[in-house]
Amino acid sequence: MSQHYCGYNPPPPNFETFFPEKYKDRLQRLPDFRKLRSSWEIHKRPTLVVLHVFADDIGALEKWIDMAYQLAAPGCLGGEMDFYVDDLWKSFIFNEDDFSFLRIDKGCTVDSYPLIYAASSTGEVFFFGDFTGPHLPDLESLRHFCDQVINGTAKEPTARDPKVESVNLDRWNELVYAGDNDVAVCFYNSLQNGEEVNRRLMSDLDWLGRNLKQESVLLYKMDIHGTSVPKKFVVESTPSFFFLPGTQKHNPLRCKYEINMWTMLKFVAENSSEELSYYNRRGRVKLHAELLTHIKDYFSLS
Repeated sequence: MSQHYCGYNPPPPNFETFFPEKYKDRLQRLPDFRKLRSSWEIHKRPTLVVLHVFADDIGALEKWIDMAYQLAAPGCLGGEMDFYVDDLWKSFIFNEDDFSFLRIDKGCTVDSYPLIYAASSTGEVFFFGDFTGPHLPDLESLRHFCDQVINGTAKEPTARDPKVESVNLDRWNELVYAGDNDVAVCFYNSLQNGEEVNRRLMSDLDWLGRNLKQESVLLYKMDIHGTSVPKKFVVESTPSFFFLPGTQKHNPLRCKYEINMWTMLKFVAENSSEELSYYNRRGRVKLHAELLTHIKDYFSLS
């Protein structure tokens, strides 16, 4: 039996008219870029955005709309928060220049959890979920989430320190081989590589650390000028980037791509013991993380 996928580009013919009339007294669809920004800037009201790709099968997803509709009641949170429920495709308004939704890359079934985001009155954006993806909402948990956003007590999940730590032979076993975490390490030569090459490499490693701060992969760099390379590592030239799977650290994998921030990220994503939280195996940002970035940028510019 074929699985019913939703997600499309271009949208279906009923895209502008699918939203049932019965919800329109409490819920809004995402307006255009300027209207939503103008409304939030004027009122500075906390805002909840519930997204799903439901235009081609709204009946299967009415349970999520009903939940938002109940929370938006005048006696509940209707006087404290604005509620938007819309099709995921229309969320391109959070980044008009480069957001697109393609069924082949990011399609989800109607059984997938909705992607729920909330902006506080000060423009802080929170995701109803964690690094790995959305949580399954029910009326109680979603009400609690909204209350935290309204009261200013909502918090983001805790990420690790994004700094890429330097390691030497004295601490190698302690840092690299302790525990079952995946490990990535970049070997460089502070003398031979040249100042410009090393400056660019350090910048790329800093970028990699920031973009993997929500992952469990440990990142290290090691200057091999004047010292030996750890056993089992064949460093023919520098920089060289290696990945050590958590349960197979005796068999380090060498990155064969030209070393830069994108190829290092792709190499980690391809070889991680479990698929990364924010990136698929091809190193592409997963939809919930991509949207979180776009929405944060949108409200931070307000």
